Amino acid sequence: MTTKQIDIPLAPRGAVVLMMIGPGIVWAGLAIGGGELVLIPRVGSVYGMMFLWMPLLAIALKYFMVNEIGRWSMATGSSIIDGFALLPGPTKWLPWILLFVSLYLGAVHIGGLVAMVGIIFYNIVQVFTPFVWSVVIMVSFVTLSWTNKYSILEKALMVAVGVLTISVTIVGIAFFPPLKELAEGFMFIIPSVTPDWAVTNFKISTTPMVEILPAMAFAGCGAVNSLWYSDWVLSKGMGLGKYYDGLENTMVTYDTLKTLERPAVEKIKGWLNVMFHDCLWGANVLTIVVTFFYLILAVMVLHPMQQAPGGLKFVMTLSQTFTKTLGPWAKWLYLLGAFAVIYSTMATIYDGYARMINKLIVVCLPTWEGYKNISPLWRYRIWFLYGTCANFFLVYIFNAAPVSFLQAASWVEGTFLLPIVAFAIAYLTAKVLPKMYGDSTRSLIAPHWIFTLGTIAAGIFYIILIGVLVFQ
Repeated sequence: MTTKQIDIPLAPRGAVVLMMIGPGIVWAGLAIGGGELVLIPRVGSVYGMMFLWMPLLAIALKYFMVNEIGRWSMATGSSIIDGFALLPGPTKWLPWILLFVSLYLGAVHIGGLVAMVGIIFYNIVQVFTPFVWSVVIMVSFVTLSWTNKYSILEKALMVAVGVLTISVTIVGIAFFPPLKELAEGFMFIIPSVTPDWAVTNFKISTTPMVEILPAMAFAGCGAVNSLWYSDWVLSKGMGLGKYYDGLENTMVTYDTLKTLERPAVEKIKGWLNVMFHDCLWGANVLTIVVTFFYLILAVMVLHPMQQAPGGLKFVMTLSQTFTKTLGPWAKWLYLLGAFAVIYSTMATIYDGYARMINKLIVVCLPTWEGYKNISPLWRYRIWFLYGTCANFFLVYIFNAAPVSFLQAASWVEGTFLLPIVAFAIAYLTAKVLPKMYGDSTRSLIAPHWIFTLGTIAAGIFYIILIGVLVFQ
């Protein structure tokens, strides 16, 4: 494609920008998932208010990382995976790592949630059996993403995220703590001792960071999941995403970027501003608010009761408590929100891993003709069905435990891999991306230093947590 063929529409301004929010909502639907519903609140029920600051800070820092993922995609028209292939060092070293990690995570990431979603919906609509509802809901995921229409996924997630946000906020306000007590949650204290009752009754590790670090890994998405914001921004058609085919390729070449004239680049910058608000309000702030209220419920309700059940027992214990304290309405509202959490997470994860595994194979093995002969849509469907079937069989054949599966996934992608991915993203947008543009236009695309610093800080934050674990 030549420079003259690139025609980017003007980005909306003012309040109209809020009408373009979409990829951020999808990201929030993913982020407010197993971690925010199960792992993070469970840790809060053990360590109380002192834990409050940690996941909220982690989510806030990941804003910078996700924003830079969006910057790369909108300014190049290509996936962030394509960018990782340009990193210095052994050829495509990070895409190869991500490919093996994604094949593993695609099979186990939400294995435990498959059973949970069926049981929760059965408690809302008590007909059939939990197994039947799991099958029905799994079929709905396949139907939702079979055509690879981003707009369908976005609309479904808008509804799910709206339901879960309203439900947890209403119930959370009923248990809102005194401001003095709330302030104790932002003293930046790292728990050093696990309460005896948690160790004895719920088999919580005596080393706090063994429980905290897996929960923190999924605070606002892990390293791999955050990368999917790239696909959703491109599929929305923001910036140069207009020329992305929805699965793998863009009609814009990197060489073309250097020849773009200033008016065209100013239009791309306008879309970067739209993405800034989508990432801030749709993804980050929304995720922080919902995570905050889920944590408050765990800290205010279960911590005083010395209760820290795992998986589905955690959800059901809270819902039963709400019935006793607020009335049946709170139980049903909370269960509805819990279902929306798991549904939105599972829908985005199946779609995300399918897109990512397919893209990584194309990048890592560009000469594999047998794979390339399969249509892009069917390649996507193959990996979508891979994740769907693998998770389902792991649950109902091997009787997967939700917490165990989530923790297994979190150790891989959320802790040790996150600093590597964060530093790679900072390098791409601060060093590689500006050089793709001409001398007179690169300043319009290059990130402000605070975004680069924030992305690096997100990686350093997890290095510090790993260090605390090693020396605790």
